[in-house]
Amino acid sequence: MNAEQRAVFQGIVYYYRENQVLCRYQATLKEAVDPALLQQALDAARPLAEYYFCHVVWEKREARLEPNTAPCRVRQGSTQPKIPEETNDYLFSLGYEGNTVYLDWFHFLADGRGGAPFFTLLLKLYCNLRSNAGFVCEALASDPPYDVEQLLARYPESQVANDMQKDVLQIHEGTPHFQRLRLDRQSLVDLAQKEGVKPFSALMGLTCQAAQRYLEKNDLVYSYAADTRAALGVPHALYNCIASFQLSLQLEPQARLHSFAKRLDHEIRESLTPECRLFRMAEQMGWVYQVFRQKAALKIKKRVFQMGEYISGFPADFWVSYIGSPLLPHSPELEAYLTDFQTWVLPDGASLAMEVTSLHGVLTCCIENKVDKPGYLEALRDVMEQEGIRVLEAVHIS
Repeated sequence: MNAEQRAVFQGIVYYYRENQVLCRYQATLKEAVDPALLQQALDAARPLAEYYFCHVVWEKREARLEPNTAPCRVRQGSTQPKIPEETNDYLFSLGYEGNTVYLDWFHFLADGRGGAPFFTLLLKLYCNLRSNAGFVCEALASDPPYDVEQLLARYPESQVANDMQKDVLQIHEGTPHFQRLRLDRQSLVDLAQKEGVKPFSALMGLTCQAAQRYLEKNDLVYSYAADTRAALGVPHALYNCIASFQLSLQLEPQARLHSFAKRLDHEIRESLTPECRLFRMAEQMGWVYQVFRQKAALKIKKRVFQMGEYISGFPADFWVSYIGSPLLPHSPELEAYLTDFQTWVLPDGASLAMEVTSLHGVLTCCIENKVDKPGYLEALRDVMEQEGIRVLEAVHIS
C-alpha cells in the first residue's frame, strides 16, 4: 500500500458502514454570528488547513483525496446537510444560526480529535475578525498516515478468524431521539476520588447503572473510544486514529457504584495501555484492510464488510466518547468567547451513544438514543443524583 492509498485507508471504514456517520461540533458565542465574517474566516482557513479542503475522487475501485477548488460556502440554519451531496463535494460544512456556529463533517475525514483543531482554528479566525481577539492562527500540519501493514505484521495474533458460532448482541435500531444532560464536573471528580477510580471510569459506571435500569438487563456490553495517536507515533494526525473498545459488565440488580467501580476501573485502565491500544487498532483495522484489498466494487465491499463486522460481535448496548476540552490546542483565552459547546455523533453499532465535552466546569453529555421506549434520560438523572452528582440540566431535545 503506497502513501496515497494509506491516506484514504485511515477513514475508509466509514464508506463501508450501512449508514453514513456525520459528526457535529457546535459552539455558542456571546454575540450573534456575523455570516460575512464567518465566511471570511472560512476562506482564510483554506491555506492553513489544506487537509480539510479536499474531496474524494473515485476511479474505478480506487479512491484518493484531492484539493477541492469549488466554492466553500457558509450555510445558514442548524439543519445538518447531506455531505458531500449538499456541500459542493466538501467533506465538511460550516453553518450558523443565531449565536451558534456548527461544524459538520463526514467521519471519513476525521474523528473528534481530528475535527477539533480545524474548528478551533475557524473560531480563532472568526473571533479575530469579529472582536479583534489577536489569536495567532498557524497552519495545521498532519503526521503522515501510519503504516497499517506494519501494524498488522506486529500483531498477527490480532487477525484470528471470526467465530461463526458467536452470539451477536442485538441492538435497537429505532428513530434516534436527542437528549442532553449537563453535570457539575467537580462533583464527578469528587465521586471518582471517593471510589478511588478515574473520573472517566466513574462516568462509565454511572452510565452502566442507568443502562441496566433502562434496558432491564444485568449483563451489559459497553463501548468507548480511545485516541491511539501517541501509541501509533502520529501525535499530530488529523485523520481517524480512534480505537473502539468493547467490554462486558455483569451487575447485581439495582447495583450501586461502590460495588463494581474498582472492577470496572481496572478493566478500563488495562485496555488503555499503549500496547493494548495498538493491539486493538490492529484487531479492528485488520478486517477493514482485508476488505480494502479486495478487487471489487464499493457496494460489494460494503456487503462483505458489514457481514464480517456483524459476525465479529462489534455491536454494544451503548458507547461513550469523552472528549474533554473540545478546543485543540487547549485555549482558555478562546473559551472566554464561548458560552456553550456540544458535540453529536449518531450511534454507530450501539443502541445508545453519548458524547461528553467539558467547558467552564460543566460536563455536557449529548445523547442519541435508538431505543423505542421512554425513560433513559430520567434513569441517567436519577442514577447521577443518587450517587451524589449535581445535575444541572436534563432535557429532551427531539
